[in-house]
Amino acid sequence: MEATAQTDATTNATLDALSREFATLPLLSLAPALVLLLGGLLLVVAGRHFLRPVLVVTFIAVGALLGAPILGAIEPRFGGTFVGRVVFTGLGAVIGLVAVATLWRLVYGVALGIVVGFGLSLVAWIGIDAGAIDARAPGETPHVAAAPSPQATAFADRTPDPVRPLVTWADARWRSEPPQVRTFLAAAAAGGAFIGLILGAWMPQASAAFLTSLVGGAFTLVGAVPFLARFSERFAGPISPIAWLLLWLALALLGWILQTWRGDPDAEPAPQSPSDRRAQRRDTT
Repeated sequence: MEATAQTDATTNATLDALSREFATLPLLSLAPALVLLLGGLLLVVAGRHFLRPVLVVTFIAVGALLGAPILGAIEPRFGGTFVGRVVFTGLGAVIGLVAVATLWRLVYGVALGIVVGFGLSLVAWIGIDAGAIDARAPGETPHVAAAPSPQATAFADRTPDPVRPLVTWADARWRSEPPQVRTFLAAAAAGGAFIGLILGAWMPQASAAFLTSLVGGAFTLVGAVPFLARFSERFAGPISPIAWLLLWLALALLGWILQTWRGDPDAEPAPQSPSDRRAQRRDTT
């Protein structure tokens, strides 16, 4: 019981610190917040229409940037000349265009798989802590690790300050769990990633709506906080992490509904019978 209480206290302190950092994020002036707010709302309302063009431009740009170094290393004599660098840059852009034309469904699936895998493992972790999932041995409780691992510390040093406490806490909490819990959480993440991969490749437009709604919801919250804090003292103080999470999920769900409410965007039109096609030809003539 003492270990559980210590774990809960550490969890609450970490999440409260993260919430305070998030609440005080803004931003020296309201101009960056306005850009985030408007960009987030645009993603929430119509993000799926922009995702594929952005993906195409990104693949072409990455291919052009990597074309000269990679292809030049394969053929150094030609790649060392100005003409060679120009040619290899163009070839890299073409390779990027071909890659995005053939792999864009897979990219959607991988992105959705990461989100679903993380979300399912988080739900499983909450269920284990709440006692709804029996993954620990009787009487077994997690023990708070003394310090995060060197790998997590090095990764946390490269993350933004508001996220840094969450990274170190998550690593310490993960290493404190018994092996069977880690195995269960890894299985939940792998299952969620597989489900997300299949859904993303099968329903790319609905997946694009969901992914852009998630990102847009996060941008909207971060951009709205400075304006809300300026006009209301309630938003100037720390808000519960659960409240942030619920607001984010609500915005993401609203965006997904707005972008897909006209029906299944991936549905193919129903095939016409020969009589319907003849009638349509008569009408057009």
